[in-house]
Amino acid sequence: MTTVDFNTMNDLAHQAELVAMMRALYSEDKGASAVDQSRFPLNIAFLIAQPSRGRVVLFSEAGSLRGYALLIPYWSNEFGGTLLYVDEILVIPEARNKGIGRSFFRFLEEEKPFDAVAVALEVSPSNAGARRLYESLGFSHQENSVLAYRFAKGPQNKGV
Repeated sequence: MTTVDFNTMNDLAHQAELVAMMRALYSEDKGASAVDQSRFPLNIAFLIAQPSRGRVVLFSEAGSLRGYALLIPYWSNEFGGTLLYVDEILVIPEARNKGIGRSFFRFLEEEKPFDAVAVALEVSPSNAGARRLYESLGFSHQENSVLAYRFAKGPQNKGV
């Protein structure tokens, strides 16, 4: 396997390719709620402009993008420090089963972005391949359920 580089996205040079990968993710693995895909460019620009709020990490191999992840930090009383939430992760289909995902999680453990003490993610019940990978890396199923409530649009959330 060629070496895969994991780099924080610092400019919009790969925005179109990233947006296409984001769309592919939601086409392949439907989210639990509707996703406004028109906001993807705004979300990318927000994370680039506000790196303390999260990061876009690009996976590249021999100069070609192979995937991405969105990393969002938050303080967790339960874990006693920053919990790094992998909000999205995608390896493009032709690059799968080559160790890229496994390498990415090793990278996170070594680098500990945001001084994280733990990492968390969600996986849809139908994504058996991803679940097998995560469990083989030591992720464990948590008994708590994630509940979500979307605020009505208004002046308090004009931004991203």
